[in-house]
Amino acid sequence: MIARICTATAALALLAATAPPNPASASETYAREIAPIFARACVSCHGPEQQKAGLRLDSPAALAIGGDSGPPLRAGDPAGSLLYQAVAGLHESLAMPPKGDPLTTEDLAAIQRWIEAGAQLPEEEGGRPAVQSDHWSFQPVTRPEIPETTVGWGDSPIDAFILKRLEAAGVAPSPQADPKTLVRRLYLDLVGLPPDPQVADAFAENPAPAAYEKLVDSLLASPHFGERWGRHWLDLARYADSDGYEKDSPRPYAWRYRDWVINAINEDLPYDQFVIHQLAGDLLPGATLAQRAATGFHRNTLTNREGGIDPEEDRVKQAVDRTNTTGAVFMGLTMACAQCHTHKYDPITQREYFGMYAFFDAAMEENIPAPLPGEEEAHAAAVADHEAKVAAKQAELDAYRPSLLGGLAEWEAAIAVPEDGWNIQDPVTFSSIGGAALEELDDRSILASGENGVTDTYTVVLRSGDIGVRGLRLEVLTHNSLTFNGPGRAHNGNFVLSEITVNAAPAGRPHSTENIKIARAKATFEQEGYPIEAAFDGDPVTGWAILDGRNTNQNRSAEFTFESPAGFDRGTIFTITLDQRYGEMYNLGRFRIALTTNDPENILYPDDVVAALQTPAADRSAEQIKTLLDYHGQNDETYVKPAGELRDLQNNPPKPIPSIVMAIARNPNPPVTRVHNRGDFLQPGAVVGPHTPAVLHPLQPRGESPDRLDLARWIVDPANPLTARVAVNRVWEHLFGDGLARTSEDFGTRTEDPTHPELLDWLAASFIEDHHWSRKSLIKAIVMSAAYRQSSHIREDLFDRDPANRLIARQNRFRVEAEITRDLFLAASGLLVDDIGGPSVRPPLPEGVANLGYANSVKWPESEGPDKYRRGLYIFFQRTVAYPMLVAFDCPDSNEAKLSRNRSNTPLQALTLLNDPVFVEAAQALGTRLLELPAGTGPERAREAFRLCMGRDPIDRELDLLVKLIAEQEALFKQYPEEAKTLLGDYLPENMPPEKAAAHMILARSIMNLDEFLTRE
Repeated sequence: MIARICTATAALALLAATAPPNPASASETYAREIAPIFARACVSCHGPEQQKAGLRLDSPAALAIGGDSGPPLRAGDPAGSLLYQAVAGLHESLAMPPKGDPLTTEDLAAIQRWIEAGAQLPEEEGGRPAVQSDHWSFQPVTRPEIPETTVGWGDSPIDAFILKRLEAAGVAPSPQADPKTLVRRLYLDLVGLPPDPQVADAFAENPAPAAYEKLVDSLLASPHFGERWGRHWLDLARYADSDGYEKDSPRPYAWRYRDWVINAINEDLPYDQFVIHQLAGDLLPGATLAQRAATGFHRNTLTNREGGIDPEEDRVKQAVDRTNTTGAVFMGLTMACAQCHTHKYDPITQREYFGMYAFFDAAMEENIPAPLPGEEEAHAAAVADHEAKVAAKQAELDAYRPSLLGGLAEWEAAIAVPEDGWNIQDPVTFSSIGGAALEELDDRSILASGENGVTDTYTVVLRSGDIGVRGLRLEVLTHNSLTFNGPGRAHNGNFVLSEITVNAAPAGRPHSTENIKIARAKATFEQEGYPIEAAFDGDPVTGWAILDGRNTNQNRSAEFTFESPAGFDRGTIFTITLDQRYGEMYNLGRFRIALTTNDPENILYPDDVVAALQTPAADRSAEQIKTLLDYHGQNDETYVKPAGELRDLQNNPPKPIPSIVMAIARNPNPPVTRVHNRGDFLQPGAVVGPHTPAVLHPLQPRGESPDRLDLARWIVDPANPLTARVAVNRVWEHLFGDGLARTSEDFGTRTEDPTHPELLDWLAASFIEDHHWSRKSLIKAIVMSAAYRQSSHIREDLFDRDPANRLIARQNRFRVEAEITRDLFLAASGLLVDDIGGPSVRPPLPEGVANLGYANSVKWPESEGPDKYRRGLYIFFQRTVAYPMLVAFDCPDSNEAKLSRNRSNTPLQALTLLNDPVFVEAAQALGTRLLELPAGTGPERAREAFRLCMGRDPIDRELDLLVKLIAEQEALFKQYPEEAKTLLGDYLPENMPPEKAAAHMILARSIMNLDEFLTRE
């Protein structure tokens, strides 16, 4: 270290003895003197192959940008430049190079002269470093020539690529699957439902290419296609109906995004637009509600609404998740690896990671009012009815009010009017640490809008000339901009005031503050478990709230009495802090503060009554007289009833339309994005702007600062080597069970090479150029190929040569996913309700499962009627207590994007199929369905059950076994008729022996539990 410092000192001395360089030649100096130094001593660690600390020194553009610690050069200031500090050894932690000899005195002098002269760099084409990678996925997508083959097989280019590989391996493709297997395969792959036996029969009679194509077209046009392929996408979007974390609060309108996905896929929205709408639909010119709803893709992040969390930490976690998900889903990149340090394998620096993060750091969450069909009309009718009732009741009181004048003077003479009531304060300043926009209204109340943090703290500063202030009143007021009119900002219009603190300081000495202790308080209403005393007990977990189940959304108030009077002779600065730490966005929406020099216990009348009483009778306005009559009328029995009814009407207007879509929007006040040292948001590093990895094509922003729309268009730019490859590989995986690149979650340098790289590139190029990003067109091209139509039968000649079927010499055979498993049971039984879209449903849940949620917070009101028989896609997904059947069959937890589902076959799955109520009921229903066959016999019913489940007729041996099973079970249940009735439950047909019905239920149950029923051949 001493040697380095001496070298640096010598360089300074040398610089002092050297004539200053000509600034015009500084960039030439870089090429002549500086670049060779970097090439010799630095580029091995900071070059195209690796960029330690995210820094490259082989590229002028990269050098200007800098690494994870920010720009390394400060023009004219060598000592202030990180690069010079490192090479000169000015502090030990940055000593460079870390191994080998330090730079010579001449090297340091050259670098110092160059920085002193302005650190000029030559311009580089494109203004960005040219990062190269030889890895196949980072190479431009090219359209390979369709190979020539020696054998005729199929008429699709897809077949030519696969056959070329098979011929090279000396392997023949498999024959085409039999017609009924092919029909069932198409149904399961394209709509996720079993085929109608009549459809399978018709195709088996005429399996011509034209008939096959017609069948494909009909399935692609089915509204169930959007459900099937929408479910695939929801895995990537980490869709769920709850927030996650401890409270795991429900998201009652999350399904609006799911509906958008289903509709977009059914309408065949081109994939490039499908991506753009989800990442930046809100930024499109004239964005529609549907385009804004599409941004719900990034509202599926987990949200922590627990008390005591750090809101900024949660916001950062969400932005990180959005960054990681975007990289993984659309480009197959493990961006998450670069959050804490430059990626160890892929050419992505930590600075570039936070360049991508910056796009989402500048976004905010938004709930957009979005009435469902009929809601606006119903709401308008309710408003009109309410206004008519108010007007009628007001007219009734107006007619009666003059009769109260006679007793007004007598009442007024009998009461003592306080000299001082509540003085509403005009705030000097007010602020929110959670980012809410606070504004003062004409009545001196403060209204919150904009960002609604999970928690928040408002600070209000007042200036008062009063001495001896003895109390403070906090009014919480409704407003039509708030959810359900407020007065809070929670989903139900409530709030929780965790703590209120009051500090006072002399007007001339604002820093000489003293805490004003609160002795007691009272409120016009307290929610059970949330008394007003909890707002000043020193415990941030407790608080005051006003939910009472019916009248939450009306004006309330709380009065706080100080232990001793407060105030200073020359004026007082009061600072009131309203802390809201409950979480879940339970923040105040509108409030107003008043002070009094009187004891609050002595202020018996409302502000407007006090003001009217303090005004001489001759000077009172008509409104003041009305105020006094209304107040005095509370002692008149005839007046009290209609006045109370009017008050109830006014306090309970029709609630606003609750329906919303959860979206992402541009933050009007975005934070400054910084690199997080070691990935820790508490260790902010260099400022970084939105940008994309240099290894990929340049970003072309529309304006000076790139935004999410620029990012989305960059992702789907045909020049992007990843997007189309990742998309077609994922489609291939759903249609073959494995992708051409088997690590579909990682297209980086650690991925496995594609089994058919030319085919992957041909499909990617074709997806853009021929199919114009049409998902349906791409899928049709694949399922029309001979490769797709191959039999999935295992071949002995491939046991050793290709056990994993990498050559695609046959189709793959695999189990259907969790949701499709349930759908098959319901469909075959006749119970399935195939309505498209709408809110999530809650089918029967095994007893005790909901209790596993935190503090009994998970509520599971079972869906009634047809809803409980809807497709598995629509089951309410509670993150902390997921529907057990889905979990048993490998449904992902939705905490992060799932790029590819696992497949397993476990004893737990077998037990679930035998015992879960939905599968038992499906077997009961199918058994009943079989008994309803006209003049059905045992063989006919067994054959029909098999056709409904498998889409084919049983072979003779299978039929014999099934008929034998019916006879054995009927004989058994004849001995135990009560057990037969128990087994059948509500599905005991009238005029049918229970043993016969139970036997057919067992028949249905047996067929449904065969491996073939749950397998896509």
